[in-house]
Amino acid sequence: MALIQAEELTRVYGAGETAVTALDHANLSVEAREFVAVMGPSGCGKSTLLYLLGGLDRPSSGRVLIGGVSIGEMPDDELTRLRRQKIGFVFQSFNLIPMLDSVDNAALPLTLDGVPAEQGRARATEWLKKVGLGHRLSSRPDQLSGGQQQRVAVARALVAEPQLV
Repeated sequence: MALIQAEELTRVYGAGETAVTALDHANLSVEAREFVAVMGPSGCGKSTLLYLLGGLDRPSSGRVLIGGVSIGEMPDDELTRLRRQKIGFVFQSFNLIPMLDSVDNAALPLTLDGVPAEQGRARATEWLKKVGLGHRLSSRPDQLSGGQQQRVAVARALVAEPQLV
């Protein structure tokens, strides 16, 4: 069974004459431990596809399955939990919390899942060291370069050891 599967995935923004089809009947299957790069020119639907696969947006038609389970009909709270526990997101704009240091930003998914603070901070510290930020653990995002912020975002995506990044 595929880790993630898209079937006839379509996303249309707007309606009528102003409707824009951002994704048109896309099909995709990704197995566990498979590495996939989504590439293409600007405006071809890459971000739309990733948002739909991650459950951040809902398709106009078609469906997304994660571990064989269709996410389209999931209630918002269940979908949020699935995203937090099974999918590690690295956003283009990083989405770090300005008032939190690197450790607390990286530990955020664990904090939201109720992992004890000491344990979450320890795991976040471990991941930050793995991405080369052991010397910037107490730095806030505005004290980090863009590349360092990106590495905090990567550590945050990996700290919960998700099935899909």
